[in-house]
Amino acid sequence: MFTHILIPLDGSEYGERVLAYAGDLAEIAAARVTLLTVVPSDGAPSFGQQPASGDEQLERCQAYLDGHASTLRDVGIEHVDTEVRAGVTTSVIPETARQLEVDLIAMSTQGLGAESDEGLGSVASKVLMAAPCPVFMVRIRRPEPPRGVAEERWQSEGGANVG
Repeated sequence: MFTHILIPLDGSEYGERVLAYAGDLAEIAAARVTLLTVVPSDGAPSFGQQPASGDEQLERCQAYLDGHASTLRDVGIEHVDTEVRAGVTTSVIPETARQLEVDLIAMSTQGLGAESDEGLGSVASKVLMAAPCPVFMVRIRRPEPPRGVAEERWQSEGGANVG
């Protein structure tokens, strides 16, 4: 069973969807959890905000992780740690997993860049390929866009079966 779970978070609603599942896994296995946020080393915006000074960025990330760590502790996860690291996200996550000797990485299939219709985001895909341990991924389900009047009529009349 898992004894240490790494949960990378990027500040997005999509990325945070993993927390409920990972919290359940950690509780069942009595596993330790480490929450990780990576500050991009290239100065790119993170958390959907413009880049800030190094210290300000680190403080913002630490406060974000501390809030989620507190929530996990409140639901019964005893051992929750936080890590803020700088670098290239797709490299830092697997490196951190190796250094901390985690048994599982739990993350969402998409995060900040979830505007695409692809089921697996670029960060999730690269982490999956480089991870030193199993990766548990929570699929992001977005609501279907509303249908137009013509599409509704087409479907009510049998769609492609009409004719």
